[in-house]
Amino acid sequence: MSGLAGIISSKKSRKNRGKTNMLLERISHRGRKRKIYDFCGNYIGINTKYGLNNRVNGKIILIDGKIYNLDSLLLKYNIKSDRARKHKLFSDIKKINLLFDIAGEEIFKEFRGSFALIFADSNGDIYIARDVIGRRPLYYLKNNKDLMFASEIKSLINFGADICELPPGSCMLNFENPKIIKKIDTEDFPVIEGEGGKELEEKLENYLLKSMDRRISSNNLKYGVWLSGGLDSSIIAAMLKEFTDKVYTYSVGFENSPDILSARRVADYLGTRHTEYRLDTEELFSSIPRVIYHLESFDAPLVRSSLGNMIVSKISESSDVVFSGEGGDELFAGYNYFLKFNSSKLIQDGLVKAINSLHNTALQRVDRTANAYSINMKLPILDESLLDFVLRISPEMKVRKDKNTGKYILRKVASRYLPEDIIWREKDKFWEGSGIEDTLEKKIYDIISDEEFIKAQKLPGNIKFRNKEELYYYRIFNRYYSNVDFNKVISFTEDFN
Repeated sequence: MSGLAGIISSKKSRKNRGKTNMLLERISHRGRKRKIYDFCGNYIGINTKYGLNNRVNGKIILIDGKIYNLDSLLLKYNIKSDRARKHKLFSDIKKINLLFDIAGEEIFKEFRGSFALIFADSNGDIYIARDVIGRRPLYYLKNNKDLMFASEIKSLINFGADICELPPGSCMLNFENPKIIKKIDTEDFPVIEGEGGKELEEKLENYLLKSMDRRISSNNLKYGVWLSGGLDSSIIAAMLKEFTDKVYTYSVGFENSPDILSARRVADYLGTRHTEYRLDTEELFSSIPRVIYHLESFDAPLVRSSLGNMIVSKISESSDVVFSGEGGDELFAGYNYFLKFNSSKLIQDGLVKAINSLHNTALQRVDRTANAYSINMKLPILDESLLDFVLRISPEMKVRKDKNTGKYILRKVASRYLPEDIIWREKDKFWEGSGIEDTLEKKIYDIISDEEFIKAQKLPGNIKFRNKEELYYYRIFNRYYSNVDFNKVISFTEDFN
């Protein structure tokens, strides 16, 4: 995890260095080490908890996240220099530089990983790019003289209202508009016909294990898992046990809530070193402003789940790397609405739509809450190689109406690792399983009257508050981000209640 920021200006000014420092200061929680580079009169910088050796052969490469296929790309492009033969000893920055020398900006579309990237080349050009799923954030603000960009909206709010999200899978060169260089479309994933049974389950299991392996760098690190007791986080915890005996699991919820009980069941079954945090109504309610400030959204379901995520981030900050099961519902059709679709095409279209909506909903929640406590978060289910494989599995292997369940193929793989009651546990949203929903509704519905809600229900852009809770969150959001055109940077969770 790192924070990126910069200013590209047609009117060069040393004052922009100070402005870049201001951008980075607002996101200092993303990393305490800071470096700002003067690049041909423009300024780009990074906050990070890692190294600051970002300059190579006249270029500057700053990255938030990790690109996992650099070594295979070096082989693909047949880079045979003496240095390249020893590429395993190279830093990622040097590998990216070698690949850019060969392929230019086209290399960005070949990168697989979780990243936001600033690349300043030897010609004086500055590229900003983002991974295709949008696991790492990046925003920009444009006017006649300057292009400003940063990892979070809060960095840019003092410099203008017209803040835009850099779209996932896009690249932006200097003052040009972003261009999409990579996207996830239904037609790109033709279904593998006639494949199923044990062979398919074994292939999926291998893809999942390889995805975990790519995210484990040393056996000497302390590895943790955000464990809700649902299928996705539970199978991640179980597979992590294949790589290390010491797995630390963390769960939050009210006393005897479904998540607390199920997570405890999984932790006992796997033998993890488990930490539970009991939620308290007043503590939860008082944390809402801080959560909304970090989250940068007032989407009610997103705020609900972020409240628990913020606390689980806090209790897991002692781990060097923390895994989450985020993405399982989107890849394997875990949401209940998938059971209503009557054709494979509708299910497949729904999966692609759900994946493409992650960047400013669930992934925004994970990014902001994890970075609030400097958590090095890994999302193995959203590995691109795994995604490519899973989207080619027949939708009938995911949604089984005869069993009234989604994620069927994932549940079959999980049967090799987990007890039956966890494998077939019904889907709960995080705020339901942890007990957050009822608690918030009771508090907020007493604060805002029916008359007040009706009067304030509609917002610009045809957006309506869906309940009193969302109105309450909006008022807090407006304290911090009143100048932001939220229609450009916020999406709203469709599957609400």
